[in-house]
Amino acid sequence: MTVSVAQLILKHIEEDKFLDAIQCVQNEILKIEVKPELASADRRKIKSLTAIMDKLSEAAMFGSEWDEGRRAKKAAIVKLQKVSAA
Repeated sequence: MTVSVAQLILKHIEEDKFLDAIQCVQNEILKIEVKPELASADRRKIKSLTAIMDKLSEAAMFGSEWDEGRRAKKAAIVKLQKVSAA
């Protein structure tokens, strides 16, 4: 994942545009999945991106007004920072 894509996803999350962030994450997963042979590092990255997408879905479901939504939003940001740093 490039730094610019990670920043775009982070921007969407901070603006509570969770569906846009989910779409960006899905695009990144598709970029990995179209490779002819997946390495174990690719599988781990897909697993990490899927976990981010799950947290974004949870945040979208509850919204930032609820504690569950705020926790999911923070968790998605932390996971995104870990993935983009790797």
